[in-house]
Amino acid sequence: MSKIEEKKKNKQEALLASAFKLFTEKGINNTSISEIVKNAKMAKGTFYLYFKDKYDIRDRLITHKADRLFEIAYEELEKSEYDTLEDCILFIVDNIVNQLSKNQSLMKFISKNLSWSLFSNVRIGQLDNKSCMDIFDGIIEDSGRNFRNIDTMIFMIVELVNSTCYNAILYASPVSLEQLKPDLHKCICGIMKQFEV
Repeated sequence: MSKIEEKKKNKQEALLASAFKLFTEKGINNTSISEIVKNAKMAKGTFYLYFKDKYDIRDRLITHKADRLFEIAYEELEKSEYDTLEDCILFIVDNIVNQLSKNQSLMKFISKNLSWSLFSNVRIGQLDNKSCMDIFDGIIEDSGRNFRNIDTMIFMIVELVNSTCYNAILYASPVSLEQLKPDLHKCICGIMKQFEV
């Protein structure tokens, strides 16, 4: 990477870090582009070299954060051994949920703003720019098992995890995350069974 490219990357990362800090402290609607650039110690024009508006930076930030969560989970999966496809999927889910429970501001930010279209298209740079769905497709293919509507199955799992873990992580409601996990695992396995052909 040339020095110019490195400078551009550093500026973009500084803007992303500034936006994340402000979005998690004040909310997206209460944060202006002026505040983002001021916090990043940059001129307002610099912002527009990298992003269209604050919703563009929000979407890129969500993608970047989700990418990193999934990348860490997948790296850990590669180091572990599992017996079944269900064990593999549950490992990924638990890893991501555990990461989010350690970073509740990230949990709040992602869960409120991560849409299925963003999640399904997240590209993981450290994993040959594969999408999350490419990873799931590969894991399922390696299992030798067949499922109908894989996108719908993964969508239902992601939405189930997102909605149930939000309250368990942030408020221990209706139960703590650890109390929720056994039932969550059964539900995920049930979804997979429903889609298997």
